Amino acid sequence: MLFTKRKNSFPLTHWGKQSFFALIMVALAAGLVLGGCAKRPVYHPVLAPTCGMPEGVMLDEAIAQVRENLANEACQPRFDAYFMKLLEIASGDPDPEHKRRFSDFLVWANEAGLLTKSQAKEKYNRYFNATFMSLPDEYNVCSSCAGKADILRAMEVELSQKETGLLKACADKKTFYRAYDQFSALKLVLEATCLACDRGA
Repeated sequence: MLFTKRKNSFPLTHWGKQSFFALIMVALAAGLVLGGCAKRPVYHPVLAPTCGMPEGVMLDEAIAQVRENLANEACQPRFDAYFMKLLEIASGDPDPEHKRRFSDFLVWANEAGLLTKSQAKEKYNRYFNATFMSLPDEYNVCSSCAGKADILRAMEVELSQKETGLLKACADKKTFYRAYDQFSALKLVLEATCLACDRGA
């Protein structure tokens, strides 16, 4: 016949078979790799909380930044450091209205559970009130004389705090000098009481 049907027009030799199976294996491997990449979950890094100090010279903006930071539990142990930084910023632009701003901030701190009501009140009075919180309720009795040095030292520290809050941050000279006069008077009363106690002993 003129047109005979050839058997295996393209016969697979030994090496041809190897090449054919090699291509199949490469294709399967590529499919597995691509499939694995498609199913691999994407992980987003968890950023550490930012607990930096407020910047700028505007007290209202600084308080807003501090409140935002303190909303994160990781930043809450830095409350006292934030408070001192706010006093520093306020001292750069003294204003009697700063007392109200600090009062509002401490009320917020109490409502947010950062301070108890008594802690917030004591912190405000230490810096913005003429009354001395470090003075014992019964200071003019002989039992106070044993700790007289500690009492006077604590009052000196509080007088410095009042200077920072009243004088430097709020420019409230009147209230600060009233606190200074009260400090001098209380010091004299305490020393006179202890002198009388020593003579009567």
